[in-house]
Amino acid sequence: MMKSKKIKEKYRFERLEMEKYILVVLFLIQQRWGYVIGKELSEDNITAKQWLMMIIISNAFNHAPSMQEVADSMSITHQNVKQLAVRLENRGFLNIKRDPDNRRILRLKVTEECQKYWEKRSPDDIKSINALFEGLEEIEIKNLFEIMGKLEKISANLYLEAKKQ
Repeated sequence: MMKSKKIKEKYRFERLEMEKYILVVLFLIQQRWGYVIGKELSEDNITAKQWLMMIIISNAFNHAPSMQEVADSMSITHQNVKQLAVRLENRGFLNIKRDPDNRRILRLKVTEECQKYWEKRSPDDIKSINALFEGLEEIEIKNLFEIMGKLEKISANLYLEAKKQ
């Protein structure tokens, strides 16, 4: 019985060490990818956060989302979304419009100019995305995709709980 308890404790310790490593590495990857993406977009005067926001608005919603919906989906503040949106509107990539049913709500919609920009970038973006995952086998990509989906759900729940406190 004593041996079984020691094995479980050793497993928990090893798991905790792996979890710590994964946590740090995820942050490092996020920082490095943010830098790489930001550098690639810098010639177009677009930041990585603006890039992410345009992708989310274009792909995560079937309607023109409110600033709060975008803030929630990006896990950032309404004020940060507004700053990003104003800059993108000045570039002609977004329209910020009042909701006709509730004048307090501002809705965001990507413009035709934005869609043209992404179509122009598409071949370069494909190369860039492939480079981020170079060296991973098909099965590793599939497994990572499934794991990231699970981690995203866990993180979303933890984020919502933290916001309530």
